[in-house]
Amino acid sequence: MEELVGFVTGNNNRKKLLSLLGSKKDMDAERIAKTMHIFRPSVDKIIEELVEKELIEKQEDNYRLTELGVNVERMIHNL
Repeated sequence: MEELVGFVTGNNNRKKLLSLLGSKKDMDAERIAKTMHIFRPSVDKIIEELVEKELIEKQEDNYRLTELGVNVERMIHNL
């Protein structure tokens, strides 16, 4: 778990995206990009990394935190 916290906190945009999904529950990639004010290809790369680590998952066109993602987001929020 600490490794995942380090992975997320090692990149500000990963941390922002995880926090965003923690507060908004689920969003599509385009909305994530607009909300975070970063380009869509950057969001797609971050999403890919977080899906690979099983922190977020895709449900239809939206992304949301997995149970693991919720736990990691809480740990980061409490730092």
